[in-house]
Amino acid sequence: MKTVLLTRPTAQSQRFAATLGPGFQVIISPLLEIIFTSGPSDTGAAQAVVFTSSNGVSGWVQRNGPTNLPAFCVGERTADSAIRAGFSVPAVAETLATLAPLIAAVTTAPLLHIRGTHVSGDITVLLPAHQITTCITYEARPTPLSTDAHTALSTGQIDMIPVFSPRTAHRLVAERADSWQIDNTRLCAISPATADALKTFGQSRIQIAEQPNAASILAMLRCDSAQ
Repeated sequence: MKTVLLTRPTAQSQRFAATLGPGFQVIISPLLEIIFTSGPSDTGAAQAVVFTSSNGVSGWVQRNGPTNLPAFCVGERTADSAIRAGFSVPAVAETLATLAPLIAAVTTAPLLHIRGTHVSGDITVLLPAHQITTCITYEARPTPLSTDAHTALSTGQIDMIPVFSPRTAHRLVAERADSWQIDNTRLCAISPATADALKTFGQSRIQIAEQPNAASILAMLRCDSAQ
């Protein structure tokens, strides 16, 4: 039995935990929690929207925002959420950097980027020829690790910590205590940027997913568990 510490927001951690299957014990202790914000839901001159997370879709739906425009999405889960909300999805990619050329190939029309307060990439830099406006529908607020999580880390109980973003990685570094016993703990980073943010833990403890998605993280955990 391998013990996994999940630090994504609660809903995402619970969904990921449900995919692990047998052989895993899970401790959920979010380092960020999603807070949806109020505000306008007018698409203005935009002829398409861009979602970089499923939280952006959820926040837009909570505002009763229109869903009649095409939605370009980062990640299959985001695309699934957009489709369930009523959007058509002409293109999906694993990252904003790989989505940008797909958008450019389809349209030069104005875009509305519906997102959270923090983003890992700047769409205006990736699509300089486009008119892009922003709508922030949620905030990922820092939250401390639970007492149970600290205890498990301090007693060497945690075998694996999947880390799904550079911001979460920085939060984990900030929470680190001298008492943690993590010599045998594997840090599974979703991307090179996430791994770089974890480098103070020691490169030998860090693995990087083959693809920047939850499925690749899951494959890493299952591979480690089988060894």
